[in-house]
Amino acid sequence: MSLFKKLFSADPAGLEKKADALYASGDYGPAKLTYERALAASPQDAHAPLGDKIRQCTDGIARERIEEAKAYLAQGSIELAEQELEGALEVAADDALREEAQGLLDGLEAKEAQEQATAPEMTDEERVALLMGQWHDAQADEYDGYGDALLEALLAMQKEQFDDARAQLEALLDEAPEPRYLWLEVGRARLLADDVPAGKEALQNFLGALEEDEGGETKLAANLALARLADEAGEFEEAMGYFEAAVHALPEDYRPYLAMGAFLRANGHGAEALDVLRTSLELGKKAGTDWRLLEELGLASELAGKTDDARSFLEQVVEFFTSHQITDFPPTSATTLAKLYEADGRLERAADLYRALSQGSNKERHGVYHYEAGRLLHALGLSDEARRMLTRAKALTSEDDPDLAGQIATLLQG
Repeated sequence: MSLFKKLFSADPAGLEKKADALYASGDYGPAKLTYERALAASPQDAHAPLGDKIRQCTDGIARERIEEAKAYLAQGSIELAEQELEGALEVAADDALREEAQGLLDGLEAKEAQEQATAPEMTDEERVALLMGQWHDAQADEYDGYGDALLEALLAMQKEQFDDARAQLEALLDEAPEPRYLWLEVGRARLLADDVPAGKEALQNFLGALEEDEGGETKLAANLALARLADEAGEFEEAMGYFEAAVHALPEDYRPYLAMGAFLRANGHGAEALDVLRTSLELGKKAGTDWRLLEELGLASELAGKTDDARSFLEQVVEFFTSHQITDFPPTSATTLAKLYEADGRLERAADLYRALSQGSNKERHGVYHYEAGRLLHALGLSDEARRMLTRAKALTSEDDPDLAGQIATLLQG
């Protein structure tokens, strides 16, 4: 054999011996990769023993990640511990290791829930201070005239005692000589009490009581609330009128443009949405990155047939989260981007996104995400990885979705 062939041909026995040494020294990751190279170069009858050694490596990696998670827990680094435990679950083949990692994760979730349940309750004085800090001067002047009765009503609304809050606010309204901002609070209370017509009327009265240059944030909030109510009622033109009024309330603020663009996109007007959202993007440069704006730009671009722009914006959403060490991506952004990748033939990138979603907070769709990742991995010829994802998809799919169950079964049999 020539020197060139000796250098570049794969020697299964030599690779296995090298992997054995790496495994013995605790270098499980490199050992796994070397075993996989040996497996690829070995005859069929050697696959089972090498496969066992690869699983021993993945279990070694899982053990290391579990120990790393315990170290992070001792330091109080909860998020880093969660990442290590989720990584251990991803690679562990041994049931005992999986149970240990899952048990630690469950313990973290239980601890978090307990901490939230025992979080100190805000005092009424703290609630009032928080409310008053959000009032405009004209709003504060008006509210000062209503005295403690108004504060009691607003506290009731904070405590989700909506009917009581509404009754107290409407009693003040009956006595108020020139109510303006009081209409805003009455409108909020009525909407929270599920009286939409009366709530809408109160918000309209609030806007009608303001001068042209008054209101600021409160005028913006009222117009956006009325726009949403019109949208829910299927009144497109009415909703657009309120979105336009929201823009006029704070013309240099990117948020009303974002809300209008999202509304137009949701109603199928992709090109119009893009025009509005680009204005929002320009105005929002000083405010910092708002991933919701990037998502809307991506979705609107996709709707308008601008797939390159859509991919670019949605990639920026994913990059925003990963730059903050967060892999729990917004499902709409991630699934749309995955579909664009798949259409481009970039199946591995698409599978990576579905795999990330399958570990995210949208647990109701974990079965679907596992299936999509498994389907793409199957198409890539990565049969072992595909089977793992599809097996999980099968376990997470209920009898209420026979179509998905059938698709999973077909791929598992294939």
